[in-house]
Amino acid sequence: MAEVRLLELRNTYKWGGGPDKTILLSAERHDPERVTVVVAYVRDAHDREFRIADQARARGLTVYEIVEHGKFDPRVLRAIRDIVVRHDINLIHAHDYKSDLFAYLVRRWLWRRHIALLSTAHAWVMVGLRGELYRRLDLLLMRRFDHLIAVSDATRAEMTAAGLPASMISVIHNAIDTETWSRLRAPTGLREQLGLSNAFPIIGYVGRIMPEKDLDTWLHGAALVAQKYPLAHFVLVGDGRDNSTLSHLQRLAATLGLSDQLTFLGYWQDLLTVYASFDIFALTSRREGLPNSILEAMAMGLPVVTTDVAGTKELVIDGQTGFVIPQGDAAALAQWLVALADDRQLRQRLAEAGRQRVESEFSFTDRLQRIETLYEWVLGLS
Repeated sequence: MAEVRLLELRNTYKWGGGPDKTILLSAERHDPERVTVVVAYVRDAHDREFRIADQARARGLTVYEIVEHGKFDPRVLRAIRDIVVRHDINLIHAHDYKSDLFAYLVRRWLWRRHIALLSTAHAWVMVGLRGELYRRLDLLLMRRFDHLIAVSDATRAEMTAAGLPASMISVIHNAIDTETWSRLRAPTGLREQLGLSNAFPIIGYVGRIMPEKDLDTWLHGAALVAQKYPLAHFVLVGDGRDNSTLSHLQRLAATLGLSDQLTFLGYWQDLLTVYASFDIFALTSRREGLPNSILEAMAMGLPVVTTDVAGTKELVIDGQTGFVIPQGDAAALAQWLVALADDRQLRQRLAEAGRQRVESEFSFTDRLQRIETLYEWVLGLS
């Protein structure tokens, strides 16, 4: 048996997001001689669309789906404790503020066992006072962990500004499998399926439909592009915790006169086909860590326009692989989207540079080896 006996612990909803792609692919590809992995997901009892455990089982992973009734259900702690004991777990890797809390409490409960705690700060994305409260409480709790991972230098800076010692934090950027994320592997035909054979440019977004993504600015920018390009089409792919943000955006699109040029695709499993249908990828988030969607877009050979948020400038080199704009600036968004639509050679140059950057700097294999070495170090095995 491998000396690292890992529990990946996460609390999220529906189909998950970028962190869940990383968790499941890591669990699938860990070197079994170094790491054995159990994956546990805590989900709300009312979440009838939760599918992450199904994805994990399809990959052949050992996975537990723990149902939570209410904001804090003590039965969740008992379930995690039982998993730790059953699999003789010696390292819990948590991935959000709630799983951080669960991991900490379970270690206190099983104090006779040697259990190391590691947390990845993907991002504190919830906006508003409640989101800020959770962020501060999580940063306080993280002081009790053995080590921390930040997905970007910007996230690490946010953590140290909150008083966490720099020595506790390793920056390990998100990464993706560039063999999978390639236009050469992408089926075609989505443009035709959506009736967009003659549309240009097709500008897309992939991610959660949530307030922190600031898709209001995205739509305002799209409306400006549509004035220059009447055949432009705009595609938003993803869903949210509920339909409140989506309903708001649908009303805004109608107000802006965009309804006929806008498709809300919802959750879409075959994202290779989605990205392959886009001409340009645009992100307008106000809160991020290191967006997997930008890595995916760059790997799929798309020029990117993104807001300057958290680690986006660590992915997108302004003017070389895409353009970085101020948050909330619809005019700047439209300016660069139009510039890209106007210039095919510019689109191609940025797309090729983006693909090369992902291949050279954001290799999933390299990232996984760094993670495995960190696990062994945290446990005192190296």
